[in-house]
Amino acid sequence: NLHIVAVSQWLSNLVKDSFFHRKDCRVINNGIDINRFRPYNVTDVRPYLLGVASSWNESKGLYDFYKIREKLPEDEYDILLVGLSEEQIKDLPEGIKGISRTESIDKLAELYSGAVAFINPTYADSFPTVNLESLACGTPVITYRTGGSPEIIDENTGCVVEQGDIDGLVRAIRNLQEKPLSSDACRKRAVELCDKEERFMDYIRLYDELLKGKK
Repeated sequence: NLHIVAVSQWLSNLVKDSFFHRKDCRVINNGIDINRFRPYNVTDVRPYLLGVASSWNESKGLYDFYKIREKLPEDEYDILLVGLSEEQIKDLPEGIKGISRTESIDKLAELYSGAVAFINPTYADSFPTVNLESLACGTPVITYRTGGSPEIIDENTGCVVEQGDIDGLVRAIRNLQEKPLSSDACRKRAVELCDKEERFMDYIRLYDELLKGKK
């Protein structure tokens, strides 16, 4: 009587290709606190691109940001990475600013809100919460076609680029510069799809359904 819940369609497809393929598998996306992650009014800052991770390494795309920096003039954008270790911050190339992980949701939401775009060049992810947080703060997402990372994004809220395509990331950034996406559209999508209270209710409804089936 096993029932499986996947956090993304990508993960659900993997389940269907596994020895669990005969089992019931539903998709319930992760959710976030959309009342804490919300747009802040950020002014008087230079345009910057943002990357956020709980820990940074090659699979999270750390060195892809180095390559982006080489291709984007520093007078156009700053690059800010959140979640780096002190040693990683010391090793950053010129033109990339780093800060260690912040425990303040309000500070993080402010950083999301002030960014021109949130860049997520991840090489391994099931359904990254950082994408949801960015949209909830009104900031579009540019990400690789990795796992479930693209699933929350549509043409009004971001752009999906093939893994490792640095030129594609740069083009997407420049396209956003020429044709900015609506902050309201990003926020609306997050409210409709990422509210953790609604996702909790999805689980409750599933439990109710399964319990009724046992009677």
